[in-house]
Amino acid sequence: MISTLVIGGGIGGLSLARELAIRGLPVTVLEKAPQLNAVGAGIIMNPNAMRVLERNGLAGAVRLDSWPYLLRETCDSRGRSLAMRDYRPLYEAGKLSVGALVHRAHLLDVLYRSLPPAAVRFNVSVRNIDVLPDRVRAQTERGEVFEADLLVGADGIHSQVRSRLFGEIRPRYMGYRSHRLIVDNEAGVRHFTELLGRGQRIGLVPISAARLYVWTTFNSPQAQPPVFDSVSRFRDAFRQFTDERIARAFSVLRSMDGVISTDIEEMALDEWTRGRVALLGDAVHPMTPNIGQGAGMAMEDAAVLAEELASSPLEIALDRYARRRKPRVETVVRISREVGADGQRSSQVGCWLRNRRLRREGRNAGKMQADLERLLAYPA
Repeated sequence: MISTLVIGGGIGGLSLARELAIRGLPVTVLEKAPQLNAVGAGIIMNPNAMRVLERNGLAGAVRLDSWPYLLRETCDSRGRSLAMRDYRPLYEAGKLSVGALVHRAHLLDVLYRSLPPAAVRFNVSVRNIDVLPDRVRAQTERGEVFEADLLVGADGIHSQVRSRLFGEIRPRYMGYRSHRLIVDNEAGVRHFTELLGRGQRIGLVPISAARLYVWTTFNSPQAQPPVFDSVSRFRDAFRQFTDERIARAFSVLRSMDGVISTDIEEMALDEWTRGRVALLGDAVHPMTPNIGQGAGMAMEDAAVLAEELASSPLEIALDRYARRRKPRVETVVRISREVGADGQRSSQVGCWLRNRRLRREGRNAGKMQADLERLLAYPA
């Protein structure tokens, strides 16, 4: 029976712990934060991610506090509809699991509460990691020692496991940044709505009847991030968006304190495993957020890794894990990158051509649904 030590208690690490626990495999998660991290905003649980949760028994709990992901509408900066993706026919035909729009804190809470007592150790900073011939050992800053057969780095884009054991590999900045925030749903948004401007986008995502997840993207030089030190400056930066829903969503923002700003980065590693160490989620394949698949890919990673560990010796399991996941992840990363590059176009002609193409493609519902099924069905 393979034992696993997981560094990182985010979505990927907790998902792996859940997948291992339901298979009866021992697991310990070390998380440097003092408690479950409730900081964050909304998260798009696409049908593939919800399928993982259906298989591990947590989909019902996640859906208790969520909004169903039935439609995704793309509009121009004035709010004129360009295309509508309707997921309902695929749900009704049983081709996809029903997606959900949720708060990140709720997802983390569901994952954490599903685990055995003491499976997650909070407020633990790892000082040393030793990979021995027959086991792995992690020593904490307080002098505690944890040992297992396998070490999994699920500690995010700036993974210490990756930097210590795989070498220093820096993510690549993609030329734009993002905001994420939660506001009261005074705009009355009832489905995922994305508005495309010149070099900027805004997303309005209901995560309940009363709460709205808002995200932005904006082109920005890497060395000179803009300063958003007031709500008025934030609103002014996106003044090209004249749709009333944007104005109403921004009107309830009282402070920038809860607004999260993130550089959009990406990275690809050829090596996912080394000896008794494996990487998972953003630690090995951080991707742009343009199709809402960061969490989904981490959860798929977790399910596949646990499945292989439960059925094969360690060396074979890790080899199969990487072989099964890399083609799928590479495809999703590429699609997300391309969607982002298209959305961040800044020239007037380029944006006009993009919007015209989206209108044309939006009229072909059959092709749109076939593309969605191919991307979002899991297992692929």
